[in-house]
Amino acid sequence: MIQATEEALAKLAELLRSEGGEQSAIRVAVMGGGSKGPGLGLVVDEATAEDRRYDVGGIPLIIDRALIGYCSSVTIDFTIGTEGKCGGASGSGFLIVPENPVNF
Repeated sequence: MIQATEEALAKLAELLRSEGGEQSAIRVAVMGGGSKGPGLGLVVDEATAEDRRYDVGGIPLIIDRALIGYCSSVTIDFTIGTEGKCGGASGSGFLIVPENPVNF
């Protein structure tokens, strides 16, 4: 099951309004880099035939079918100013917590 906190839903809606179009959704994807290597991240994108679509609290999410096994049970959160918890100097951002750890 894919879940999102109220804070994350508000920020995802804001992200879609500012960066998305009519057909846009939030994609859960493998993102590279960082000190811990690749992990799961979020981007605004449009769905393809290889995607599975979800509605999480009114927010359209898409995941490539090849990643479903890694993403079938995750919680999306948004943290503000918790240094070291999320990327960037501010420590603010989305945090994707899988039920089972993901190693790419």
